[in-house]
Amino acid sequence: MTAGVLVVDKPRGITSFDAVQAVGRILKERKCGHAGTLDPMATGVLPVCVGAATKIAGYLTEEEKEYEATFAFGVATDTGDAMGKPVEERSGATATECDVSEALAALVGTFEQVPPAYSAVKVGGVRSYTLARKGMEVPLAARRVTVREARLLSIGPDRFRAFLAVSKGFYVRSLPRDLGARLGVPLTVSELRRTRVGAFRAEQAVTLDALRERHGDSTRPRCSSRSPMRSDGSRAGRCRRRRSPRCATDGFRVRGWSSAPRRSGRILRC
Repeated sequence: MTAGVLVVDKPRGITSFDAVQAVGRILKERKCGHAGTLDPMATGVLPVCVGAATKIAGYLTEEEKEYEATFAFGVATDTGDAMGKPVEERSGATATECDVSEALAALVGTFEQVPPAYSAVKVGGVRSYTLARKGMEVPLAARRVTVREARLLSIGPDRFRAFLAVSKGFYVRSLPRDLGARLGVPLTVSELRRTRVGAFRAEQAVTLDALRERHGDSTRPRCSSRSPMRSDGSRAGRCRRRRSPRCATDGFRVRGWSSAPRRSGRILRC
């Protein structure tokens, strides 16, 4: 059985669980799981643990992550991103480059962050997004997170793009609320791309289309409402398929797994 970590470049519009299912079909592997959720609108690095490597998924979720996020001025949504419903709109709202740079720099450090209401955090045993969808108030406890680096990449009259290096548990979708309050303008995340998870970088990532072409699979990822939405990065989604002969996949040792157990790690090269 093939075992290792496949670095997938998740496309926009599908869940992380959908991406895991697609990898399972393409590689014809019974067991695979992701090591850190990306929201449907987000793209980028999604480590998918295949076969016996699912045992280290929990270690990989502990790793630092890097993002490039685009924030739109003038609108705030209930989810914090472009997938949500507008809750505040202010035409022409903007901020200066100096103010945005200072607001981002102020994020660096360790602090308590309140997760967004539309998240997988459990409240009384129920996912908070379930309560939020019913219009209920969601009292979420703040969590200790760390921002190692936050800097402005570019800015225009209606949006700006930022680089973020953050710890496990950090919610980029909480930033429109926090940065918006600091800047005095409504914000929302309009684009989000994860560029690194621990030792895994976007340069190593393979798209699902390229993976299909390499392994001769013509199926497309199926987005079914019956598929569970796995938005808790601490748990790896699983897909179970009928056992088939393993694919021909090269492997090499992964370096930089600071929190992984001391065992041979492999990244699948597809």
